[in-house]
Amino acid sequence: MKTWQRVLAWFLGGCLIVGAFWFFTQTSLSDGDNQIDKDKKALISEFNSNKDNIFSQINQLITEKKYDEAISLVNKYQVTEDEALLKLKDQVQAELTKTNTQKQITDLSNELSATPESELQKRFDLYSKLLELVPDNSEYKTKHDELQTILERQQIISAQFSGEDGAHRKLEKLIKFKIKDVSTYKHLETKYVENDDNTLTITTTFYGKKSNSGKITKNTVTAIVDSNGNPIRIVSWK
Repeated sequence: MKTWQRVLAWFLGGCLIVGAFWFFTQTSLSDGDNQIDKDKKALISEFNSNKDNIFSQINQLITEKKYDEAISLVNKYQVTEDEALLKLKDQVQAELTKTNTQKQITDLSNELSATPESELQKRFDLYSKLLELVPDNSEYKTKHDELQTILERQQIISAQFSGEDGAHRKLEKLIKFKIKDVSTYKHLETKYVENDDNTLTITTTFYGKKSNSGKITKNTVTAIVDSNGNPIRIVSWK
């Protein structure tokens, strides 16, 4: 067989294979479409023959608050595009959403009741979630805003202190400026109290050389700082 004849034979053979594959694929797709049409027609026929009974089942499930089952039954016959059925589906979905929302509110409220007042961040997070579910609830809004103010205040205060040893940064800077030998400074402890006028009373204990005596002594400084941590005055230095 000549070369051109072999090439032609391969080409024709390939065409036959591709053609056969296309034929069987199309046949399979056609069979699938036909089956879908048959199933659709069967459901429509079943729905039309038992319409009253189907609606009765759905309404009974709604009465029993079995909304998931009711929606499942509605979805089964949704292909019928029956207007009353679709309207009933919207009703069931609304009831399901309402029920799920109420359950979330109950769960969050129970968790809130079990959360100590001292756990401010957790309580704030719970009130935030409740507000997402019930935005117009004035009690949730008030509690949420109160906690937000407290937490923001705590963040401002926390930022004034060193994360390493707890020293108040700006007061420590002032102390180091006033002592005779900065190299002798060693922070021991810092405490604070919030005042009614939005200031803080800071008490810091440290080792350092306060005078020219040459002795390194234990010192305690009490000072008032403003809301941003700026020292207002030193109350005592012992």
